[in-house]
Amino acid sequence: MFSLHYAELVESWNKTLAVVAKLADVPVALVMRLENENISVFSKSPNDENPYQVGDCEKICGSGLYCEHVINTRGLLNVPNALTNTIWDSNPDIKLNMIAYLGLPIEAENHETFGTICILDNKERHFPIATIELLKTIRNNFEMQLKILHQQHLADEHRQAEELATLIRGISHEINTPLGTSITATSIIESHIEKLQKSLKTKTLSHKSLQSQLNIMEESVKSMSHALHTTSEKVNTLQNLLIDQEVKVHQNVDISLVINDVLKLYQVKLSKRAINCSFSHDSKTLIQSYLVPTLLQEVVVILLNNSLEHGLTAVSEPKIHLDLKRYKDTIQLHYYDNGIGIEKALQDQVFAPFFTTSRRTGCIGLGLSVVKRIVCQQLRGGIELLPSDTGIHFLINFPIRKDFSTV
Repeated sequence: MFSLHYAELVESWNKTLAVVAKLADVPVALVMRLENENISVFSKSPNDENPYQVGDCEKICGSGLYCEHVINTRGLLNVPNALTNTIWDSNPDIKLNMIAYLGLPIEAENHETFGTICILDNKERHFPIATIELLKTIRNNFEMQLKILHQQHLADEHRQAEELATLIRGISHEINTPLGTSITATSIIESHIEKLQKSLKTKTLSHKSLQSQLNIMEESVKSMSHALHTTSEKVNTLQNLLIDQEVKVHQNVDISLVINDVLKLYQVKLSKRAINCSFSHDSKTLIQSYLVPTLLQEVVVILLNNSLEHGLTAVSEPKIHLDLKRYKDTIQLHYYDNGIGIEKALQDQVFAPFFTTSRRTGCIGLGLSVVKRIVCQQLRGGIELLPSDTGIHFLINFPIRKDFSTV
């Protein structure tokens, strides 16, 4: 059975089961999930009359539960009154006074059994065809959602594998180059030390030869020192990418002021390149959140640098536009430029560490991965690259959070 994060699914199904229970006029609607030898309450209609709790678990084999029969037969079970049925008059649900049952199996991907969907009542019920059809329709809908989740899971695994491969290739490239330089420099130094030792042994070492070989070793040491320093910087950059820096000070800040501050710093650079940069937001609405302002500044700086250094390098009338919007619980920042954009085939990879199409020019491809880390981990939001006819369009969203201690 595949493993997925089901929190949102449970919440959605709880609401659906509440409607099912109301339409069928029963106190209980459940989704039971089969896991190995156990069956547990996965989702339930959230009403006071429902005695079942999410997570309630029973051994499935030989339990005598209604749902065991549904799973074993993979078919509909309709029990109007268990008390008058010798097959069901001692099943465990009788203890909760659930004497009427209607249930169907739920299949996951590859025809695996996920569990059951069922409704129960504490009085005799002859469920009409309409109720049975309703339960079948909801069951089919749930199965479709499970299949979609499974496909998303496979896509996520594929994406993670690609990101890992990109990360490994990136690290290999960035670290191997300076390490190769260091190894070469070490080999040169060892070779000249050996020559010096031979010359000393044969007493043929001249002052000129000594000076020449020392100069070569000095240059090799400088080259090696620079390469190792570069390696250290790249490792530190990678560490900063991976480490969550929540220790920074949060503040209640006006988001528009934070963005304006960054744009003022970049005004000279933008003017030199004749880049038309605009920023729109509702000046009458305070767009405020409790966050680390320097982190949001870093996000905007990286996006601006990407536009300046890559996206707008060959555009006759370069433009950048930022649009800030506030909704009930969310802040959205749209970032546009009219540059060369990103090839459609590469758009799914842009946030992967070390992914770059400009490695020959010295770009190591950490900018957007840093942006994603900040937005997702520290601003508790999300970022996506949206389709755009020209240039790029990033959508950043994060929740409106307040420091309640100051309210």
